[in-house]
Amino acid sequence: MDTMIEIDRLSKAYKGEETVSDVTMHIEKGEIYGFLGPNGAGKTTIMKMILNLVKPTSGEIRILGKPITHLSYQYLKDIGSIIEYPVFYERLSAADNLKLHCKYIGNQGEGVFKRCLEPLN
Repeated sequence: MDTMIEIDRLSKAYKGEETVSDVTMHIEKGEIYGFLGPNGAGKTTIMKMILNLVKPTSGEIRILGKPITHLSYQYLKDIGSIIEYPVFYERLSAADNLKLHCKYIGNQGEGVFKRCLEPLN
């Protein structure tokens, strides 16, 4: 099988308190993977790190064999997710955020996001 997501020794600490500790996992193509655990277990934090919304304190994430860096965002066009509420990426322009979200839903028409950015009269 092809490995889609690899997480190796991933940790995240906020203000000195570790919320995710030394997580390692591999998700193969075609597998369905879920996170179960009590509130505060780190489920949302791991998902945010996979989507490059939160930076790990240590460890590595690879998507389709490529490491995720602070500049990685192209891989997001192949991933669909909503964590708690829709998010926008601060380092992308409004137009680039809308293009990315249009791709999520399968609507890649140029006019769609341009109309969203037009001022209201």
